[in-house]
Amino acid sequence: MRLPKEKILFKSPFHKELETLLHFAEKALSERTAIWSPFLSAQLIEEVKDRFNNLNDISLLFEGGFPSAERKRICFLRSVEEMHSPSIEIPIKGIYIKGNFLFDRAKQSDFRDLIHELHDQADDIGDIWLIRDRGAQAICTKKCADSINQKIGKLREVEIIIHALDLNEMEIPFNRPEKVINTVEASTRIDAIASAGFGLSRSKIIKQIKEGCLRLNWALNDQPSKSVNIGDLIHLEKKGSLKILNIDKTKKERWRIKLLRQ
Repeated sequence: MRLPKEKILFKSPFHKELETLLHFAEKALSERTAIWSPFLSAQLIEEVKDRFNNLNDISLLFEGGFPSAERKRICFLRSVEEMHSPSIEIPIKGIYIKGNFLFDRAKQSDFRDLIHELHDQADDIGDIWLIRDRGAQAICTKKCADSINQKIGKLREVEIIIHALDLNEMEIPFNRPEKVINTVEASTRIDAIASAGFGLSRSKIIKQIKEGCLRLNWALNDQPSKSVNIGDLIHLEKKGSLKILNIDKTKKERWRIKLLRQ
């Protein structure tokens, strides 16, 4: 069995990453066993779903610890093996970086940097989210969780301790149901669309954009005036995502926009 490498790699912006994943897929085929990738970014996940679509010999399972996770691991498995496999062990675990951040607020990026300092393999780290003012929880590989379990240290001036957790012990981020939103706006600026889709004021959206909390098609966007197009995906930290389903111009020269909030 051979995978169509040339077709999968053709003009992909993730050529190097896909080559590595193809190696995992071929190993799964030859060894007749489940092979797991490291954690992958959301944009690479979407590229894999597109490029590996309609392959008969290999099956792909995506797992990030909870349904709306952005960063996920991929399990490559022979399709025939999947049919006869009652369950597949998912090699991920949780951690709780616990500390009192009431008077010294920290961001997700601060906690990611801390984990990376303690465990230098960045692709062993999945999603990270804040637990109010008590620290953060994160999804990671079992190896990463076990290696930093019970570690004590400081994040800035806050004393922290890290506990490894099973997934069922974690405070998984709330996953709101999908909803179609129709709005009419004076322009297709990303700040206007995000304001309507997430139900936040324009000023709050602009503040979030300037703080680096908004991404367009998974790339950081720092331009409130950036125009969006059909098919674009807007992601706002801790608020979810908006997909642009349709854009039409009205008779009054305004823009009727259909969004899918995820």
